[in-house]
Amino acid sequence: MKNLQLILTKPCLQQWSDIEQPDGKHHCGKCEKNIVDLTTKSDTELLDFFKHKSDNVCGRLLASQMNRDLLLLPPAKIGWQWLMPLALAALAISPAEAQKTKPAVTQTEGQHKDANETKPSWASLPTLPITIKGTVVDQTNGKALASVKVRRMGEEDALAITDSLGRFELNLVDGDTLSKFIINLPGYSPIETYLNDNMVIKLIAEKRIMLGGISTISLNRSPLYLIRAGNKSCTIAASKLGELSPDWIESIEVLKDAKDTAVYGAKGANGVILIEIKKAYRKNIRFSK
Repeated sequence: MKNLQLILTKPCLQQWSDIEQPDGKHHCGKCEKNIVDLTTKSDTELLDFFKHKSDNVCGRLLASQMNRDLLLLPPAKIGWQWLMPLALAALAISPAEAQKTKPAVTQTEGQHKDANETKPSWASLPTLPITIKGTVVDQTNGKALASVKVRRMGEEDALAITDSLGRFELNLVDGDTLSKFIINLPGYSPIETYLNDNMVIKLIAEKRIMLGGISTISLNRSPLYLIRAGNKSCTIAASKLGELSPDWIESIEVLKDAKDTAVYGAKGANGVILIEIKKAYRKNIRFSK
């Protein structure tokens, strides 16, 4: 059989966990094919699989299984050149010594049988280091994102952080590629994904609503407290009302009508309490610019 190499020409972007069916199989709706898990196959088993396949298949592979010649392990055989020395040696042994000697042929046949029954596994191969490179961008505008942390799921420490061009690089081993990684940047929704070399990860920005500048909309039912001193006014938190001396207050007005509260927008939806400060004490109020 000619040398065979597995080369990734059209990587699939589907996540392995997303295409798992209730029966345990993995079916890709994009290419309308069942995906075969080949990550546990040895070189000999991979050669046998592709030799007998009848149609194009989609498979899941380790990085160490690709871009190299697959090695075919030769079957264990007893050469005829060994039979003659064994036969001659048997003739040279006396009957008394033969009773003490264990039959070599039986032991050899047992070893030959075990060699045929034992199938090599990829786990018996030496662990190969691999380098995974990728880029993280904004899904909306494609802009490269810096300072994005890449960490393995279940761990706190970041294994890589993107540079100013959104690039990251990880030095892993084959087993690590079967783990999920978390891609996280404040202001963006984190992503859980498996890593492939040269992949582009797109983060989605968290949605925020801004009304008339930087504002915070409370979800409680408290009214809006507003302090007014002449032509100046500002809001005050309910927890700060105790700092106002009753002697400073000239009047308190409660606005409930929709027409009156509409001018204050969503912040005044639960009503507005307008506190007028006496002219003599207006200098005690510091209004923020």
